[in-house]
Amino acid sequence: MRGYYLHVPFCRHKCLYCDFFTAGHRLADWDSFTRAAIGEMAARLPIFNEESDRASAGKESTIYFGGGSPSLLPPEHFRALADCFLNAARSELREFTVEVNPEDVTEESAALWKSAGATRISMGIQSLVDSELKSIGRRHTADRALRAFEILRKEFSNISVDLIFGLPGQTEKTLSQTLEGFISLRPEHVSAYSLMYEERTALTALRDSGRIEPVEETSSLRMFEMISGKLAEEGYQQYELSNYSLPGKESIHNSSYWKRTPYLGIGPSAHSYNGTNRRRANRPDLFAYLRQGWSPEMVEEEILDSDQLREEMIMTGLRMREGIDLVEFEIKFGKRAMETLIKEATPFMSDKFPEGPAAMLAEGHLSLTRRGIMIADEIIAALF
Repeated sequence: MRGYYLHVPFCRHKCLYCDFFTAGHRLADWDSFTRAAIGEMAARLPIFNEESDRASAGKESTIYFGGGSPSLLPPEHFRALADCFLNAARSELREFTVEVNPEDVTEESAALWKSAGATRISMGIQSLVDSELKSIGRRHTADRALRAFEILRKEFSNISVDLIFGLPGQTEKTLSQTLEGFISLRPEHVSAYSLMYEERTALTALRDSGRIEPVEETSSLRMFEMISGKLAEEGYQQYELSNYSLPGKESIHNSSYWKRTPYLGIGPSAHSYNGTNRRRANRPDLFAYLRQGWSPEMVEEEILDSDQLREEMIMTGLRMREGIDLVEFEIKFGKRAMETLIKEATPFMSDKFPEGPAAMLAEGHLSLTRRGIMIADEIIAALF
């Protein structure tokens, strides 16, 4: 498996919680951006293919247009970029996801995305309570999100929706309202994230000034348990800490990140991984990217040592439902490292927790139980 990612760094409006690299859509020079992205793909693809072959990545591929707001791309530019990525993939395409905002969804745009090759849509709804949407700077209303989903459903049989819990003013009752709305839509996939107060975001400034009150951690934990429990009742599998899907509808592209397969990131601030020990990141320099196009000088590179690779495998492995493959872990890092891992995990496999063990060994995998998912950060830190 190998992945191809495009970062579209433009938004109509930056959400208060967002710390991704984006710029206002008024700065969007679509001709220059499209030309630079296609040029970057042409320059980097031969090396990426060579490294992917060396990592025995196979020929199956995924494409993901993220951002920012890929749904802002004008039709001719979306088609040009889609064609570029489809030609780069060449091999068996398993999935082509486009992130969209509800306010950008029309019958025309949905038909465009489908005809250009997209097979899956990921829509950022976040909440179906208008006051909560307003509190984080989202531009759409609950009604607009529901209408957008109806439009998308006419074109796509694979739709993911995003939910954020722990929003300012949110209660378990209002979260239940959003959950019931999501369940009535019956999306194939739900991503549920706890609201994070990142440095240098408008939301953090509002919190620090006392203008908003964060949801207490215990309440946020109950919300997470509510989400996991309700979605499980409806047939959704929690295949990753923050992601739930109907059987067979997991995000193939995002799963490839957690399984450490090669991916090529195109666009300012996009990240790449060669499948072994090399990570690359484009500098977040939009104006240089638009003015002169991509160049090798824009890339920062990191070579991962054995300890970093081991910690990454622990962190990404425990995020997934199946957990860490101990045979693979031993092959990569040796028998002693594998035995140490099990030893450090043993306390979490005991019955000392009221709700039962937090980790378990089964069929050659070390994985988290439902209780363990709730304290995943603590367990991962202990195993480092």
